[in-house]
Amino acid sequence: MKINIKKIFAGVLALALVLTCFTGCGKKETWQKTDDGKVVLEIGFIGPLTGEYANYGISVRNGAKLAVEEINKNGGVNGFELKLLEADSEASGEKASAAYGKLIDDGMKLSMGGVLSGETKDIVAAAKDDGILILSASASALDCIGESNAFRLCFNDPQQGEIAAQAIYDKKLANKVAILYDNGNDYCVGNVETFTRKAGELGIEIVSTQTFTESTNTDFTTQLTAIKNSGAELVFIPIYAADAAKILRQAAQMQLDIDWFGADGLDGLIKKCGDNVADAEGVLLLTPFYADSEEGVTKSFVDAYKAKYDGVVPDQFAADGYDVIYAMVEAIKQAGVNSENVIDMAISDFNSKLVAAMTKIEVNGATGKMTWTADGETFKTPKILKIEDGKTVVVD
Repeated sequence: MKINIKKIFAGVLALALVLTCFTGCGKKETWQKTDDGKVVLEIGFIGPLTGEYANYGISVRNGAKLAVEEINKNGGVNGFELKLLEADSEASGEKASAAYGKLIDDGMKLSMGGVLSGETKDIVAAAKDDGILILSASASALDCIGESNAFRLCFNDPQQGEIAAQAIYDKKLANKVAILYDNGNDYCVGNVETFTRKAGELGIEIVSTQTFTESTNTDFTTQLTAIKNSGAELVFIPIYAADAAKILRQAAQMQLDIDWFGADGLDGLIKKCGDNVADAEGVLLLTPFYADSEEGVTKSFVDAYKAKYDGVVPDQFAADGYDVIYAMVEAIKQAGVNSENVIDMAISDFNSKLVAAMTKIEVNGATGKMTWTADGETFKTPKILKIEDGKTVVVD
């Protein structure tokens, strides 16, 4: 009898594929269990952990890690043990999108989106057909959460720009204002657009608008000279702390005596100024988080963060990362999903329940009390902080 080796091999291969599907492709196998029977719930973090913007990514990641450890130490949630998966985006949208795919392959069930707005936009686009709940700690550009399953924990840029203009008007900080910002950065542009509109409504005069880009953010002499000659009493700088530190250093060297007002991107400015912290004296910024607060959740978070990270005082971004995890936990509770009923549930069905729950929860976090609307936006109360003697104090 003639044996057809090719047919036998093909049959064995087909059988192997069928067996693999039965053992590895079923829904139950997508949910892993710990030795003590808890179902592992993987949450994905993506953000810059290296490079110029690493301070933001590290802060968000560290805040999230602290929350995960606290929750697991207290028994997890609804039979789940949380696990944080992380990836370095290097502040690149392309790398963030690739990282999202890798974390999906690694078993990610929920996503923290990206730390920066641009990378979050790419992650949301990559996640469009997956139905994964995305809750970003700090992506503030208006259009970066443009899908029904995407939410943010921070203020959006238009909110910050409008609040800043109103604060300058209400506190009578200035009648003539200059603006200095990175016109290639979505975060900065969004702030400036609404700030300019609101300032016009309030009668605040914009006497100079100066810009820079990521490739020209080393020498600000031309911009600062124009601001000095404009008669501005205050400069609105809705930019990141790294750029602000360089600007303030050069302004001090030019002996430019003027006030500065920024948004939440300035959180961490004191650290970025380093030995030149005096350059930041008097700078005002908007943020929902105040590390020296004596309020319950905020104080307990700060104490726990300092204990875990060698005395480092957390910034707003660390608090945002911490609050994201607790918001996800509240959504899990509200949705009624647990380690028993989730085993036979598709990942997309699990996420759809959590997405629906997001508009029904209220979270009392380190950054204040928060609720969410169906368009993914959060509502909470901002604070105005002022840098004095190398630390921040609440103004309002």
